[in-house]
Amino acid sequence: MNNTQTLLCNRGILVLFGQNQTTTCLCPPSYFGSQCQWQSQRISLTLQFISPSTIFISAIFQVIVVLINQHNEIIGNHERILFAPIQHCGTKFHLYLLYPHRPKSPSTNYSIRIDLFDKVTLEHWTSWHLPIPFQFLPVNRIAAQLFIPKQPLTNKYCPLPCGTHGRCVQYANTESSYFCQCHRHYSGPFCNISQTCHCSNSSVCVSSKICVCPLHRFGRRCYLERSLCSSTNSPCQNGGLCIPVDDRIDLHGYSCHCKEQYFGRNCELLSSRINLHLHEVIAQTSSFVSAHFITMHEQTEHERRTVSKRIPVDTNTVVFYTNREFHLVFLQLQNQTYYLAIVREQFIPLENIDNHITSKQLCPHVRPFLNITFLEYNFDDDRKYYPFVCRQHRHLMCFQDDTSLCVCDLDRFANCFTFNHTVDNSCRGHNDCENHGQCFQNNYTCPTVSICVCQDCFCGGKCQISTQGNLLSLDPIISYYIKPNLSFSSQPLVIKVTTVITLTVFLLGLIDVILSILTFHMKNPRVVGCGYYLLTSSIISLLLIITLVVKFLHLILSQMATIENRDYLWFSCKSIDMILKSLLVSNEWIIACVAIERTVSTMTGPKFDKKRSRQLARWVIAAVIVLTLLSHVHDPYYRRLITDVDENDQRIWCFADYPPIVHTYNYLVNLVHFLGPLIINIISAIMIIILVTRSRSHAQRNKSFDEHLKEQLYRHKHLLISPLMLVLLGTPRLILLFVSGCMRTPRDPWMYVLGYFVSFVPPILTFSTFVLPSANYRKEFKSAIRKQLIRFRSTFLSGH
Repeated sequence: MNNTQTLLCNRGILVLFGQNQTTTCLCPPSYFGSQCQWQSQRISLTLQFISPSTIFISAIFQVIVVLINQHNEIIGNHERILFAPIQHCGTKFHLYLLYPHRPKSPSTNYSIRIDLFDKVTLEHWTSWHLPIPFQFLPVNRIAAQLFIPKQPLTNKYCPLPCGTHGRCVQYANTESSYFCQCHRHYSGPFCNISQTCHCSNSSVCVSSKICVCPLHRFGRRCYLERSLCSSTNSPCQNGGLCIPVDDRIDLHGYSCHCKEQYFGRNCELLSSRINLHLHEVIAQTSSFVSAHFITMHEQTEHERRTVSKRIPVDTNTVVFYTNREFHLVFLQLQNQTYYLAIVREQFIPLENIDNHITSKQLCPHVRPFLNITFLEYNFDDDRKYYPFVCRQHRHLMCFQDDTSLCVCDLDRFANCFTFNHTVDNSCRGHNDCENHGQCFQNNYTCPTVSICVCQDCFCGGKCQISTQGNLLSLDPIISYYIKPNLSFSSQPLVIKVTTVITLTVFLLGLIDVILSILTFHMKNPRVVGCGYYLLTSSIISLLLIITLVVKFLHLILSQMATIENRDYLWFSCKSIDMILKSLLVSNEWIIACVAIERTVSTMTGPKFDKKRSRQLARWVIAAVIVLTLLSHVHDPYYRRLITDVDENDQRIWCFADYPPIVHTYNYLVNLVHFLGPLIINIISAIMIIILVTRSRSHAQRNKSFDEHLKEQLYRHKHLLISPLMLVLLGTPRLILLFVSGCMRTPRDPWMYVLGYFVSFVPPILTFSTFVLPSANYRKEFKSAIRKQLIRFRSTFLSGH
């Protein structure tokens, strides 16, 4: 083949075939003719997909680009693009779309539709519509940036009659443009035309000739299998994401996106692990840290790489991974202070580093170390005095100025390099954080990691969870400390202590409740309504401690990923907390009813109607239970399950998300339920003592009123024990609910754990509060014990 022959094809490739070496030209899509001498009428398209959120790090999409007419019918050829955001971030895809006829029809209004499918689930994610501005031109060049939405688009209103064989889809880049996406075996503008789909059953049929294949299949109709990158045959190790090369290019090509702990062709190598242990004082000043990895070069400017991470709630140790060379690591806190974390003259690959960060490693500003004489000079001239700073302050490891960071070496010389303190690592324009949380990412253009720094009273990976109104629940207090997929023995101390407290409350409460039920189940205590109230209170206390244990076990097992059934978790979320709060409040109101009846009995004296008291008690008990349930009926309505992905952990939270007006209502309800029984108990106790004292002073005039008052206070001190105990034990809950208002940060849970469990102490002290101080109740208790012993002996003897 000579040079003249190679020039025969204009933009094509010359091919010789057959025995006669016949020449022919293979033309690109943009040209046609025997010598590729004619240009095709076409659309030259350049696409760039923008995925601003890091939620697409593990996603693989299939893009289908089609030419459509004014009736939204697919015509002409199509193009496919395999798009993985982690690999193709910033990539511009160049392709051609040819018109179906030569020349193209002047009466047809052409446009472009681009469909995006999840390659793994085959779920339709979104679609875009691109108009062709100058229809009369033979060649149109269009360039577009397409933004991928965070979630598949759903529209509640659709003006198109797509019928039962299709669904209406709104284009992502227009507000008032729709099309009908037809089901399998149907086509047409309104999905009312039957057609034969030749795609395999495991694929999606876009049209009779366009198939979207799952990840493990390829080919025009998706009948050919490709085991590469399947869930059972992935070459990527240690949880790496396998991204296949387009099957039209290479059937065996792939790349691996590794987790930060690994690297290598197949994620088979361990990255260097850096454990930075923050001093407690330092950890309390910031909720996140940024590690600046500095790589020094002799001939070029230093290289800087920044990684931000949140400080874990249960430890002050922040872990970083790297497989790239570095020489210095500076730690930056939220208050813009710097600490020199690591110094390495020579990089050591695969090194595991443990360093403690204390105030000695602080890099203060240089100004305080320069005397007045030095400060009179220009700032640029001050640098020549920096070695004096290192030599005069032997404790100083590093310092900073407005444009640099400096390290004091072993010879006490200052090694400085340019450092931009104003680099913005925030997610500018792409903030996924809710409730005014701050977003930080490792790269502005192509981020792979983003974190949210939450405001007070908010938590979660996206700051989507509010602790306001949730302090009467155990979920926001200890959920962050429960480690998924770890055994109980590996859980943090706060979980083990909380377990011990729960079991202690249950065992002590069980003993107290059983003794109380034995006492008030006797006939004599129930001669008046007070006995019915106390018997009901004992039964409610038993249900309360059982529900508490169920709640705790459910929380532990669900957060440890032992329970994963979504329906059960949803039912538990809606019911357990409401039942727990209703039982707790009902018990407090019934105890308040005891105080009211005792006051009425003291006021009426011999005229007190015992029969009416018993009848009234039954109605009051029913009313209290019903009203407390109704006052909490809003809680399950606003409770929801939240799947939260926080770095490497995935949790399912159960939280109440109240609107402002419901939050105010919930606040007032809690206030009434807390202060109501408390005030009733205090006033009733004071009234009983004053009434008895006044009665005795009239009957026994040889003693003064004050002497009678002191005597009655001593004799009826048990009446004051209950309200005083309610005040004492209710104070932590009062502080948490009405002073703090929310759990500002989950880093220090002990006060909230104490406040939560203290509220369960009064229900488990019924026997100690009402039976032991009363001579009559003690007598009935002894009778009940003798009765049970006799029954036991008779049963035991009859059995032998």
